[in-house]
Amino acid sequence: MVSVIKSRSKSLKDTEVEISNDVTLSKLLQIVSEKNKNINSNRLRLTYSEGTKQVPIVSDDILRTTINNADTELFVKDLGPQISWRLVFVLEYVGPILIHSLLYGLAANESIRGKISNANKEYDPSLNKVLYSMVMLHYLKREFESLFVHSFSQSTMPFFNLFKNTFHYWVLNGAIALSYFGYGYILDDMTIDSIYSRIGLSNLSLIVALFCLFEGWNLYIHIKLRTWGDAQKKLGNATKRVPINEGVFNVFVAPNYTFEVWAWIWFTVASKLNLFSMIFLIVSATQMYFWAQKKNKKYGTRRQFLIPYIF
Repeated sequence: MVSVIKSRSKSLKDTEVEISNDVTLSKLLQIVSEKNKNINSNRLRLTYSEGTKQVPIVSDDILRTTINNADTELFVKDLGPQISWRLVFVLEYVGPILIHSLLYGLAANESIRGKISNANKEYDPSLNKVLYSMVMLHYLKREFESLFVHSFSQSTMPFFNLFKNTFHYWVLNGAIALSYFGYGYILDDMTIDSIYSRIGLSNLSLIVALFCLFEGWNLYIHIKLRTWGDAQKKLGNATKRVPINEGVFNVFVAPNYTFEVWAWIWFTVASKLNLFSMIFLIVSATQMYFWAQKKNKKYGTRRQFLIPYIF
């Protein structure tokens, strides 16, 4: 069957293609690419019209259903320059590693620290070392997961999304590094010590241990999700996400988000409720909460986000 795929971008032309019943999405995009100066096929989005909406064709099953309908028109759009999802993750997480390492090192230099540190806050090298080590543990784990654990349903994203994605980590988390110079501490040590003593959190080693515990759980969940996804692909379910109905997944809709938030809660406690730590925690937790609720809606579940059977 000969069909014309209509262009929705100035950089592309309408493309006449021979569509057989066994055509795949990747093959069709490759044909469009070859007839448009070999534009990278990752830049192309194939859609069909449904009323006033353009519905993306993201799988071979959707494509076969679409081409079997003689009245359906196909469209293609150039999404612009693309960047690998995996590379985006790596670049996101390398930001805090570089920024924290730089400012931690500068804060340890007495002559530099004397010029730019907060005069109202005494330099605390022990706390700085603990906080720096916690940040390094988290983001080196993230880099390991990005390179060896995570599997991505799409190979690329629009290049300009990189700047939006990195802002959260490079700026919001990077700002926490100002604490090495004594900034962001809204409560004095005596007040913090009094509060922590009343609620049984005077032991910094315990707080760090809890942080490490949730980091470990987060890593386990990511590995579990990867092995589950690989198993689904072997069953022929490569595109539709289905929930895991066992263990902690029966309680939390997205336990990777749950344990991530709890890790940052304990980091914020360790940082003596530093303002920059709290801002990062609130923004991160809010975003992950909305992502978790989308998963509940998609799965048709009402599982918890942060606290079992409560929230």
